[in-house]
Amino acid sequence: MALEDVKQWLYGCSHCGTCKDVLNLFIPACPSGEKYQVESYFPSGRMFLARGISEGILSLDDEEIRKRIYACTGCLSCEQQCSVYHHQHIFETIHVLRTEAVTKGLFNPGYMTAYYGLRGEDNVFGKPKKERCNWANGFSVKAAASEKVDVLYHAGCQLSYEPTLWSIPRNVITILQSAGVNVGIMGAEESCCGGRAYEMGYLGEFDKYTRHNIETFNSLKIKTVVVSCADGYSFFKNLYPRQQIEMKFEVMHVVELLNNLVKDNKLELKKRLDLKVTYHDPCHLGRHISPGVYDPPRELLQAIPGIKFREMERIRENAWCCGAGAGVSQADPELALWTAHERLKEARASGADVLVTSCPWCEKNFADAAKRYQMKMRIMDITQLIMESI
Repeated sequence: MALEDVKQWLYGCSHCGTCKDVLNLFIPACPSGEKYQVESYFPSGRMFLARGISEGILSLDDEEIRKRIYACTGCLSCEQQCSVYHHQHIFETIHVLRTEAVTKGLFNPGYMTAYYGLRGEDNVFGKPKKERCNWANGFSVKAAASEKVDVLYHAGCQLSYEPTLWSIPRNVITILQSAGVNVGIMGAEESCCGGRAYEMGYLGEFDKYTRHNIETFNSLKIKTVVVSCADGYSFFKNLYPRQQIEMKFEVMHVVELLNNLVKDNKLELKKRLDLKVTYHDPCHLGRHISPGVYDPPRELLQAIPGIKFREMERIRENAWCCGAGAGVSQADPELALWTAHERLKEARASGADVLVTSCPWCEKNFADAAKRYQMKMRIMDITQLIMESI
C-alpha cells in the first residue's frame, strides 16, 4: 500500500483530540504524545504530518518528521478511542509512511541490527541461527521437523535469544507435556515470524518469512501453532492470511490453550499461591485482535488457589502499552522505558505485588524499566504462575 492509497483517510481526522485520552476515564492513551507533549507526536498530529507529506508540503527527508513516525508504539489505543470514520486506519497510515521511508533508503539507525539480523541469521537480534534453540539444551522435547506432532510451539525471537526469559518456553513445554499434548519445536530451524520487520516497514523481509513459515507448517501437517509472544500471535492471525496462501493449521496463544486444558480438566492447578497480582493486557493480544484475548488470562489467574486478583485502571481495550512495540524499543529506547515505567506505577497503585503479562516483549521491557527507575515490582509471565501451581 502506498501513500496515495491512504489519502482519503488523511482528511477524515477532525483533530478533536479524543485519541489522546481514554474515553470516560480522561487519562492518557498515547505513549509518545504523553511523553513528549508535542502535537506531532500524538496520532492527530501524525495524521497532519502524513497529509503534509502526501501534498508535498513536508518531506520524509526531514529527520524530525521521521522521529515522530518511528515513535509510535503501534498500540492502536488511538484507534480504540477515535470516534471518526477513519479510526481503523491510523497505524496503517503511519505504517505506509515507514514503508515509504524504507523505499527511499531513509533507514532508521536503530533498526539496522534487526534488519541485517533478519537477512543474515533469521532473527531481529542478529544472533547466530544455530543458537536459536539454546533455551532447550538438555531438555526433552520432540523435533517437529523429524517427528510427528500435533502442536508446534513457536518460541519466537525474544524468547529464543534472551536467557533471562528461557524459563518461559521451558515451562510451556513442561506444562503441555504434563497435560498429554503432543507438542514439538522447530529448534534451530525456527525462523522469525517477520512481524517486527513489517511494523518497521520492511515488507520484503516480512513476505519472505510469511511464505516460508506457512509452507513449512503446512508441509509438516501441523494442526496447531502455539505461541507465547503476543506480537507473533497477532501477526500470524492478522497478517499471514493476507498472503492468500492456505493456512492448514490453527493459531493459538498459549493462554488460550492452557485455559482450555484447565476447563477440560486436563490441567489441574492445585498448589496455593498467596500472591496479589494484576494483569497487563499486551496490545497485540488485545486491540490488534478481534475479539481481543482478554478473558482467558484472567480466568487462568483466578483459577489458581490463593491468588488475589487486582485490576489496574486501564485494562482490556483501554490498556496502556508496555512501550516496546512496533520497533520503539530499538528506535527510541528511552520512550520505551518511560512508557513501561508509567505502567509499573499503575500496577503498583492497584495494590498488587506481582505484575503478570503474557508477552515476552512486555516482560523484558517492564523488567528493564523496573531496573532503570529502581522500582520494586515482581514481573512474571503467566506460565510461570501456572507452572508453580501445578
